[in-house]
Amino acid sequence: MYCLDLRNIRCPLALVLLKQTLIKTEHSAGVKILFSSQAAMHDIQLYLDKKNYCYSCDQTTLLVTLSD
Repeated sequence: MYCLDLRNIRCPLALVLLKQTLIKTEHSAGVKILFSSQAAMHDIQLYLDKKNYCYSCDQTTLLVTLSD
């Protein structure tokens, strides 16, 4: 599983880094994303919903599981 630490990065750069990570990561892998704010997490969730990614989340992390 790949861990993407976005705690010190603000949008829109955080979203750009996530997109690059999702492109590079194999579909069988997962991506754990760490955030510094709920607002950043919300923005990323909106993107993932739009692209139909499966994910689960808690207060400080977002676990994205890539699926076909």
